[in-house]
Amino acid sequence: MRLRRKAGWAACAGIVVVLGIGTAGGMVSDAGAAAGSSNFTKHAASSPLTTADVSFSVSVSGLAPSTVTITGNGAVDFTNDAVALTVNLPAVVAKLIPGGSASPEVVNAVFSGGTIYLEIPSLASLVGEPWISVALPTKAASAVPAGFTKVASALGDVNAIVHLAQKHHASVASLGTSIIDGVKATGTGIIAALPHKGSTETLTASVWADSSDRLVQGSVTVAGVGKKGTVGLTASVDFTNYGGPVTITAPPPSQVKVIPYSTVAPFLGKLLHHGHHGHGGHHDHGGHAG
Repeated sequence: MRLRRKAGWAACAGIVVVLGIGTAGGMVSDAGAAAGSSNFTKHAASSPLTTADVSFSVSVSGLAPSTVTITGNGAVDFTNDAVALTVNLPAVVAKLIPGGSASPEVVNAVFSGGTIYLEIPSLASLVGEPWISVALPTKAASAVPAGFTKVASALGDVNAIVHLAQKHHASVASLGTSIIDGVKATGTGIIAALPHKGSTETLTASVWADSSDRLVQGSVTVAGVGKKGTVGLTASVDFTNYGGPVTITAPPPSQVKVIPYSTVAPFLGKLLHHGHHGHGGHHDHGGHAG
């Protein structure tokens, strides 16, 4: 739990890349409370975030003969608690999907109305429809709005993330200003040592904020020692087009195979247990045929 706590600010900065609402949520609250005493330059307060475009890349080395990289892009609608992503899976990952082959695969994902929709081409022939859907249990679904609010707060208050890193004894330094995704942004570098199972993992992060203190780009790199040697993870995320037009729609019921949550719950439980030890302009995401 100590490690999770220390790494929480990194989740705000970089693992927002996968919109980890549940994981980041608790630390975002701390970040908001801590914002007032940061030593770094204050930015003009921004209005509440409504929408944004997102692109991301996650690379893992040391677990396969070569580095495995997953990339994607999409959009987030914080007002309606919805996300749409297109994820590019390399062959080494795609072949692990039931029905998958050793070829890259593009997966579309939509979260809307408390339901997760996935369009996975290799699964289509097995389930009989282009999309599958899993509705969250009532308790989890009721927590979604607060989760979106907390993530939006983190994205709009980078200064708080920086201060939270300082609070957890990370080394923090200014990276000056640069043009990121066409926006003038101010950067902060963060380095921290994270104790893990008798060893120490080194975490390096950077966050770049616009003049309204909204996250433009965040990255996290973690290097540690695994069973097969050095293991590294690098994640980066870019947020653009804040407040731009976004339309996120669920696919039509005729194209969806409904999967009961009870069917996937055991798999999710194992995954979580293991873990603990779009573009510019108007978007119309989701709801298309495979």
